Amino acid sequence: MEKKDEENNSDKFLEMPIPMLPEDTGIAQFMKKVFSDYEKIRGKDKNANDSVFWDVVVITTADYAQKNVFELQIESKRNRKELPLNLPIYVVADPVGPKIGNGGSTLVVLAFLHLCLGQEMFGKKILLIHAGGQSKRMPSASCLGKIFSPIPHGDPIYQMLDLKLAMYMPFLPNMPPGVFVACADDILVYDLGPAEDSKYWSFCYNGFTALAHPSPVQIGTKHGVYVVENEKNVDPKKHVRGMRCLRVLQKPRITQMYEQGAVLSNLTFSEEVAVKGDMSYTDSAFFFGMDVAKKLLHFYKENCPLTCEIDAYGDFLQALGPQATSDYVHNTKNVTHLTPNLVPTRLKIFELLKGTDISLLLMNASRFIHIGTTKEYIYHFCFDTKLQSELGLEKDCFNTFTELEPRAKKQKFSDTGFGCIMHSCLPSNCFVSPNTVVEYCLFEYPLQVGQNSIISNCAVLEEELTETPPPHTQIPHNLFLHTVAVKHQEKTKYATIVFHIEDDLKKQVPVSEVSGAPYLGYDIQRFIENCKLTQFELDEHTGGVEGEGEGRALTSLWQMSLFPLENTMTESLMLALTIVKASQGNNPNLIDLSSYDIVSMEEILEKKDVKAMLKFREDLFSKISKA
Repeated sequence: MEKKDEENNSDKFLEMPIPMLPEDTGIAQFMKKVFSDYEKIRGKDKNANDSVFWDVVVITTADYAQKNVFELQIESKRNRKELPLNLPIYVVADPVGPKIGNGGSTLVVLAFLHLCLGQEMFGKKILLIHAGGQSKRMPSASCLGKIFSPIPHGDPIYQMLDLKLAMYMPFLPNMPPGVFVACADDILVYDLGPAEDSKYWSFCYNGFTALAHPSPVQIGTKHGVYVVENEKNVDPKKHVRGMRCLRVLQKPRITQMYEQGAVLSNLTFSEEVAVKGDMSYTDSAFFFGMDVAKKLLHFYKENCPLTCEIDAYGDFLQALGPQATSDYVHNTKNVTHLTPNLVPTRLKIFELLKGTDISLLLMNASRFIHIGTTKEYIYHFCFDTKLQSELGLEKDCFNTFTELEPRAKKQKFSDTGFGCIMHSCLPSNCFVSPNTVVEYCLFEYPLQVGQNSIISNCAVLEEELTETPPPHTQIPHNLFLHTVAVKHQEKTKYATIVFHIEDDLKKQVPVSEVSGAPYLGYDIQRFIENCKLTQFELDEHTGGVEGEGEGRALTSLWQMSLFPLENTMTESLMLALTIVKASQGNNPNLIDLSSYDIVSMEEILEKKDVKAMLKFREDLFSKISKA
């Protein structure tokens, strides 16, 4: 299921499981070989077994704090031999100052590599993964980064970084030195066809080469769309073929796609791809040769420091191809922060890249999947049997289940069709609903976990329980729960982030209307009253959408102080569940938060105790490995 389909049918996605395909289908079989090849170098020399692999990997972050978090996790993965041993991985933070977008980050990375490697840089194959950002639509990735989100595959369990390193391996033999640009919250499954077909396609030595995926026309309105040079030469039966691109459109209207010749008709793709009717080729990752790298490097040296947001897809790709025009530089509807020099800078980039060729690799046996939201996470890991088959995903991945009571036979969760459980230690008589994801959890008391939820980084430890059984043994439906270690007054405390799965953390509301903001199935006012929050705090900022009142004081759930601090992970989780019960029930005497220190998501990110969080996961890793 593509992203647009999920957005249109968010209330129905739990009712729409995709039928399981046989394991020997083309994409599933090809991806199985991809992972097999990567496993041969995971924890070993990256060029073992004559493998062709990346010379350098670079991961970008939004700031230096995130850079430090990423580097700690990469070091942990190296120590556990989860990465190729001699693979250079650099983490590069955006400079302090205005938001520069992933295009600006690309320029910063080129300057960094040139400083580190000198002229040697231009002979290397470089994987650049843009992984910065706060992950407001997937808060379990906010503190430690979406590039380290777990994937239910492998032993030890894969994270998104492992998936990215494996995912693009088959392209490398046909790739010259250059930079391959990808993002951290998407998955590509594909089949390149028989090995002998590799002679029909390659990444171009100069200019740009982009991966292009067949998609229904509606999907194109949320993606980049390619105008193919001669649609009569498109053969959907060919797994991959090179094709020249005339123009790139970004999130175009459907009428615009037809007008510009981006829509193709009467093509029949395989059942695996399942694209019927009018379609277009949409974007994912792209590559540029070292001729382009030198141009961009020179541009950055002439124009740094950057003071505006540059998008690698919107500002680089739209300048390419013989039919490109500069009209797009004035379209700012997708820009997060408008600055005075935005349009002039975009125009400079257009002039720099104008006339540069862009070739396409039409990947006719491919699907592009986004997992950057809580709903997508639940859907793909719990219901999408097609993707699970293609990626070899499991429902029970790198866990141990403890026996609290003697029983004749240990029962695995995967045998009962329960939810997706990853990197966790649970009592075997826990109950996890079929459409719920549990990750990085340690429960020493059996809980009943409700439906349509994500439970992440939570613990119920016997030594931390103040009463047995604990006050809550049931986790309600439709919840997001994630416990974070926080530095507070030189001590480590814990906050459990709790939201309803439908809550919109990014949505800005005027401060004057904050009491009506949806939260935990009701509204903020109910939360304040039922939890006796006499000192409810807001972090305000001045904003406003153009035409809707510039300069208004706005806030969001991300900026509201909603999460009380506790001394232990267990107490924090139990308190969060009490808050849910108070907010959703009619008992005003259930809890009094007036004496608690309460923090917002924004404060949690600023004060997170990364070492404490990583220690919890390392200890959990050891516990599972020794079981």
